[in-house]
Amino acid sequence: MSKKIGFIGVGNMASAIIGGITSVGGVPFSDLVLYDRLPEKCEIYANQGARILSSECEVAEASDVLVLAVKPQGFPELLKTLAGAKEIANKLIVTIAAGITVDTISAALKTSSVVRVLPNTPMLIGKGVSVICSSETVSPEDFDFVVSMFKASGEVVIIDETEMNRIISVTSSSPAYVFAFIKAICDGATAQGLDGESLLSAVCDMVIGSAMLLKQGGKTPAEQISMVTSKGGTTERAMGVLQERDLTGIMEEAMKACTARADELSGH
Repeated sequence: MSKKIGFIGVGNMASAIIGGITSVGGVPFSDLVLYDRLPEKCEIYANQGARILSSECEVAEASDVLVLAVKPQGFPELLKTLAGAKEIANKLIVTIAAGITVDTISAALKTSSVVRVLPNTPMLIGKGVSVICSSETVSPEDFDFVVSMFKASGEVVIIDETEMNRIISVTSSSPAYVFAFIKAICDGATAQGLDGESLLSAVCDMVIGSAMLLKQGGKTPAEQISMVTSKGGTTERAMGVLQERDLTGIMEEAMKACTARADELSGH
């Protein structure tokens, strides 16, 4: 029997998940039940056969699997609302909010079936990385079902929840770092009199190619840097500036700030 999958919140990440499970995962739109406070976000899916409901509790009650896809700041209100939904304790709950723990949701909804996922925005093109953990009481079948949902939009990494807040800075928030790096290269090109905006595609291809070389080339990042950096050459001069400005230290500081905010959202 197919599972009814409910989504509370139909923003970018929910849309990426829906796109994956319907195009790759084989889930028909008729198995989707959706609610968003902005009804227009659901219109495209209504036209394809998804069922659009008018409240969070209606979606919860109509679903077998319930995906909570709202911002972390909205969770206290959402959990209070969902606590009144019929048979909520019997649902498989999937949360994609940073910093919201399995225990927080389990306690609020009196359920033992909670899977926590940290997706990232490259899911929108089927190239995401989703980090997944769950409560110990989630059945292997339910856990495998959630893993299959996210594999439809990219790669999956399974970890212990004690590592979740720290890995946000590594796989979930990190696309923003990459975008900032690409923007900085394009801005640097413009500062030298080139048309940085027109070079965006080339810079993106350079980043993609570099990442693929690192992933497939059998060498460490340090070894790949050494291959590019000739003694007395242009790359050595550029890398000297990055080392002088302590790029590694800047990244470590940024990632620690990310983790600290996740801890705040978790109530730590």
